[in-house]
Amino acid sequence: QDPALSADAAANPAVRCTLRNRARYEVANNSYARGIVLTLANDVIGTGPRLQMLTGSTELTANDSAKTNQTIEREFTAWAKAIDLPAKLRTMRMARAQDGEAFAMLFSNDRLDSPIKLDLKLIEAEQVTSIELKSAWTASVYGIEFDDFGNPSQYHILKQHPGAALRTSGQAVEHIPAASMIHWFRADRPGQSRGLPDILPALPLFAQLRRYTLAV
Repeated sequence: QDPALSADAAANPAVRCTLRNRARYEVANNSYARGIVLTLANDVIGTGPRLQMLTGSTELTANDSAKTNQTIEREFTAWAKAIDLPAKLRTMRMARAQDGEAFAMLFSNDRLDSPIKLDLKLIEAEQVTSIELKSAWTASVYGIEFDDFGNPSQYHILKQHPGAALRTSGQAVEHIPAASMIHWFRADRPGQSRGLPDILPALPLFAQLRRYTLAV
């Protein structure tokens, strides 16, 4: 990475692709990297989030308020189990560690065995991209459109993964409103729009450790 470039220019698609592939290789082939990423996901997410309601409306008695809280908490737990929320969040945490960022799209899943049809669809980082020839200095930055205030307004999502074995010729792009997208990454520099792997500084060390372990 060139330290003289802006945050987005330094994390251009070619750089992110190279770093992402190297990080994925280490996580897939290095037991130390794999263990670190798995432990991180398990420690951060664990069995998943639990909702604790503390409503206390003046119109409700204490007993009614407690029943309402329990009902909402029970329904949230059932919904989280229906969409397998803990497993998806653990996958997102692993993706952020090795890919630099995690994406999830909120959508309505009519086949859910739950009265709440809200679901999460995980999307890999390389599917969020701009096919159009646009400069990084325009309102569109590598698959993310921004409004005049710098807030994400829309995401460009490839319907098929670029590396899919059965990918058809030509790529269709979905334009998803920012309100329906979750983009999880750590911005290390002001103005950074896309993430870099959490394990990036350790990639050379992981490679040396892998070779050393095999040699010993």
